[in-house]
Amino acid sequence: MAEQRTTRRQALRTAGATALAGGAALAGAQGAAAAGDQGLAGSWQGTVTATDPPLGSFTSLFTFTPDGSVVEARRLYLPDSPFGPLLETPGHGSWERVGPRTYAISFRFLLQGAPDNAAFRGQDLGTDNVRWQPTLDRSTARLSGPFQSDVKDPGGAVVFTARGTVTAMRIAVERL
Repeated sequence: MAEQRTTRRQALRTAGATALAGGAALAGAQGAAAAGDQGLAGSWQGTVTATDPPLGSFTSLFTFTPDGSVVEARRLYLPDSPFGPLLETPGHGSWERVGPRTYAISFRFLLQGAPDNAAFRGQDLGTDNVRWQPTLDRSTARLSGPFQSDVKDPGGAVVFTARGTVTAMRIAVERL
């Protein structure tokens, strides 16, 4: 019985300490957000423009978590690519701060031949491995910088590279 009380007390102490730490962290995060100092964390809408080779532009959504994860989403069907029509998964990856307002971001997509791709219908075409190094302009809340995309076949060999720029704006809360 005494052993059970000790275990309960320890559990309550641990829970209390965790709640206090969580509350302090939340208060700190809310304070930073209120001060406009969110850094990269949050959701962004961007324009990706491939310039080498010139493949045009498309819209992309990015979500950066405070712990260094990134999720990127765009339209899943890509009708025009060097490999014919493709399907892409959302991109998953990581980010880290490399300077005062500069970040290194890497994420990866899985690629598959689309149903209307006569040469690669349904085939695993590998991965699209993107590296992006944007700088955050705090006065405009704009994130922009160069990217490089390396398409790798299922064996890991680079079969295509594209370079260009990405510019993104934070998605702001739109109150009702």
